[in-house]
Amino acid sequence: MTKRFILGICGGTGSGKSWLTQRLVKELGSRVSVIQSDWYYRDQGHVRGEARLRLNFDHPRAIEVPLLVSHLRKLIAGAAIDAPRYDYATHRRMKRTVPVKPRPILIVEGLFVLHEASIHGLIDHGIFIDVPADQRLILRLKRDRAMRRLDVFETLRLYESFARPMHEKFVEPSRRHADEIWEGLPTEGRIRKLIQFIKRRL
Repeated sequence: MTKRFILGICGGTGSGKSWLTQRLVKELGSRVSVIQSDWYYRDQGHVRGEARLRLNFDHPRAIEVPLLVSHLRKLIAGAAIDAPRYDYATHRRMKRTVPVKPRPILIVEGLFVLHEASIHGLIDHGIFIDVPADQRLILRLKRDRAMRRLDVFETLRLYESFARPMHEKFVEPSRRHADEIWEGLPTEGRIRKLIQFIKRRL
């Protein structure tokens, strides 16, 4: 079995996890495959009416962890997977899947990457991005409007009801499993050092 380097990127909502992942993909190119835990949200299309307002997408149970871990293990073993995709507007898992190929570098990114033992146990190097809550909220407002078709009031409701308390309960404590803790948004210097580190590991 070919040795692969598994990088975990964790942090609160709006901390720059996806941005950092995209930057690493741009720098490292075809050597990288990515799995985002957000792809593995459980299908909630059957939930209707006011019950939808109580859906908590910031709790670990919202993610189908066994499927995510199964896909991780397959990629590590050298097999391709068909990764799910999620529609945030309808709360449904899309019928369309996206193939992910096994490559020397695998990035696993998401809120609970370092919380779930079955995930962080497979990671070679974990990074926790620790960004102040006000900065994260601003970034989430921009992202939700641009990518998830949510208005400001809905984002603020979700943040106050779910994202903030779940961050304090699950995400923030998971930093103890990180190999590196980055204070503040990713900087150019940190990114360059991380890229050099990954290249050395390969």
